[in-house]
Amino acid sequence: MLAGIALAAAVLGVGVALAGAGGDGAPDGVRVAGVDVAGLGRDEIARVVRRRARELMSRPVEIVRADDADYRLRVTPRSLRARPQVRRAVDRALDGRGLGGRLMSLVGLGETRDIPIEFTLDRGAVGEVVGDVTRGLNTPARAAALEVTDDDIVVRRSAVGFGVDPRALRERIARLPERIELELGPLAPAVGDAAAEAAREQALAIVAQPVEVTLQGKGVTIEPEVLRSALRFQPRPPELRVLLDPAVLYEDIAPAFETREREARDATFVVSGSSVRLVPSRIGRSLDMQAIAAAITSQPGTAAVRARFKVTKPGRTTAQARALRITEQVAEYTTPYSCCEPRVQNIQRAAELLDGYVIPAGGRFSLNDALGRRTEERGFVAAPQIAAGRLEDAVGGGVSQVATTMFNAAFFAGLAIVDHTPHQFWISRYPQGREATVSFGGPELIVDNDWDAAVLIDATATDSAITIRLFSSPLGRRVETETSEQTNIVQPEIHETVDDDLEPGERVVEQEMGGPGFTVTYTRTVWAGSELKRDETYTWTYDAQDAYVRVGPDAPEPEPDEPRRQEPRTDRGGTTREQPAPTAPRAPARTDGGGAPPATSSGGPAPPPPGT
Repeated sequence: MLAGIALAAAVLGVGVALAGAGGDGAPDGVRVAGVDVAGLGRDEIARVVRRRARELMSRPVEIVRADDADYRLRVTPRSLRARPQVRRAVDRALDGRGLGGRLMSLVGLGETRDIPIEFTLDRGAVGEVVGDVTRGLNTPARAAALEVTDDDIVVRRSAVGFGVDPRALRERIARLPERIELELGPLAPAVGDAAAEAAREQALAIVAQPVEVTLQGKGVTIEPEVLRSALRFQPRPPELRVLLDPAVLYEDIAPAFETREREARDATFVVSGSSVRLVPSRIGRSLDMQAIAAAITSQPGTAAVRARFKVTKPGRTTAQARALRITEQVAEYTTPYSCCEPRVQNIQRAAELLDGYVIPAGGRFSLNDALGRRTEERGFVAAPQIAAGRLEDAVGGGVSQVATTMFNAAFFAGLAIVDHTPHQFWISRYPQGREATVSFGGPELIVDNDWDAAVLIDATATDSAITIRLFSSPLGRRVETETSEQTNIVQPEIHETVDDDLEPGERVVEQEMGGPGFTVTYTRTVWAGSELKRDETYTWTYDAQDAYVRVGPDAPEPEPDEPRRQEPRTDRGGTTREQPAPTAPRAPARTDGGGAPPATSSGGPAPPPPGT
């Protein structure tokens, strides 16, 4: 009886102890990288792991050579851009939390474990270390290869190398030991001679006879010389794969199947006047050259393979296009320019790239992203643009007129203007303040389409004007704007620079004087039905467009002549008078910075600067 009570009490005590000792914490005797974590929960263990991992990041790994005491390379987990596997260490620390494990811990028989922290290393960083080691030590092995000649396929024999096995070294570094002693020895080639010989036999069989590509009883023949020109060899250690280039084969057989192939067509929009029409998408069909080439190589010496086709899908389906809800014109803006200047080619090229661009509902539009870098290879030419207050030629000059036209179209469509920068000078073909300039890398023109429908851009550039029209769903948009009078007017000035390479009095106008600088303010209110969506005020200050002129140096003062003795002259009345000595002529004075300009090199007065 007493024994039974004692046993029950003991069991009860063990249960109570288990309840208190177990919980969700790590079992007794568990360490992580030397740190005791017994009884700690998941979050606490994770903090321990991260703290200890930071300490281990500086622990060095020494790479040495047994045959060279002076060779020593030291790396650390930090230099290898290591990342600790925190979750794995925590999971391992919490193993053994079951009833059996807790009971063993309670009676002092629990397992003592020290769990290491494992790291994931950056492959590129490890590769750099392996490269540093092997570059000075290794004589690389040479893999066997095949070469196609005019009348044969020749094996280029392999060669054994010597040094450190890069793959084995990478695996040893991944374990982050304190010391790695390099082991030098023979390095086997990735592809041996036997593998190359086997690949040669396969290749010879492939080109031994013509192969017919058939479809419904008809076919076209690929001759051996075409098969030979299409041969390719790809190392797949320890094998050497034999392949046929699908593009070479396609060029040979495509004419025979041209009526069977059909390009996929995206759903597109065709603009007609102020309306837009949806052109449905179309599924495409094309020869599956990868499959045809694989069929020939997998059956060396075969006389015929079946033509295979694959379906090509459009990038935008009809259903996707309808979901854009592009139905009618919602804004239009035109800006003019003079015909036939280099900048016109840039405007027309930019309009070509922009035409048909779709800004999805909720999407962001960047003109620089849409046009890409302006280069000669992409059809742009050098033309004037404003840089630091002066006009200079740059490839793509004139694209800012596209930016101004797009800005105003988006402005009157009620879209959100995220970023724009007007020109430094006011250009009279643009509305005051309400315009934009761009350059690749900044300034930017960025617009958000914060409406419920997508926006289609229709861009047309003629010889004398660019027009951008935006198509979408109307959504009850209404835009109103007002522009203030000019204030803070500043007149342009003339900046003259003396150029010793010019003749005295010569003037070269590098930039004509333009209009004055001023400040202007304009507003925009955007309505969606009766709801006011935006109430905006913009202010911009233009600089005056100064003139820049290079002028020749002042004419030097002539050396005075020796004074001559004047003979007395007697006038009619008998009075004797002396002639005064001649004096040197003086150069005309010059006024800088907006005063009266000096005489021109032709001797006449300089014309007044334009715009003054």
